[in-house]
Amino acid sequence: MKRTIIAAALIATGVLAAAPSYALTRGDVLGEAGKADSFTRTIHVTPNTRYINVEESETVNLDVNGQTTTWKFDGIKPVVNLREIVPGAPSVNVYVEPSDRFEPNSAP
Repeated sequence: MKRTIIAAALIATGVLAAAPSYALTRGDVLGEAGKADSFTRTIHVTPNTRYINVEESETVNLDVNGQTTTWKFDGIKPVVNLREIVPGAPSVNVYVEPSDRFEPNSAP
């Protein structure tokens, strides 16, 4: 009985120690800052901008109020509010379209 309790305590300790390593980070959800030399295009956000479309894993320059931010959209969230990426940005949804860029070509 004592061995069972000790074994259960050790297993519980292992599970609790490993749990934080599986937590999603902000980068996993939203994407991450991209390298300034790897962007594919620049998107100018104006007061009339209603939404933005990007492809999954695409790196773009976001020009908001004269402030340029390079962002790589490789997170798991399919719709990201621009305010989550650029502080002080207008509330504009960025729709992240799935990309077949990394799918192997199928045989004809």
